[in-house]
Amino acid sequence: MPKALGCNYEAPTFGARYPDGTCIDGFMWDLDSCDEPGGPLTSGGDTPCPWCNTRAHIEWRDTRHSGNARQRRTAARALVAKVRAWAEARSSFDPAGRFQHGAA
Repeated sequence: MPKALGCNYEAPTFGARYPDGTCIDGFMWDLDSCDEPGGPLTSGGDTPCPWCNTRAHIEWRDTRHSGNARQRRTAARALVAKVRAWAEARSSFDPAGRFQHGAA
């Protein structure tokens, strides 16, 4: 059974300096695209989430590796770790769940 996609990832995604993108079912949606609070989002869904859909996000960015198969696999694994670290650093929440918010 494939892993379910979707997380609470929110980050600057669509050109704003504040978290204007959110992950829904593994793809990023523009939080500024609804006309009323709580209304449906009308823009987005094309960009894979860098946190929960990392490999698809890397393919979407069209990142290619050179070398033999083993070198390409090693480079791809390293890139997954880098993209996830980048996504965590720019997120407005703790996607890895390492910190308890509000804890002293």
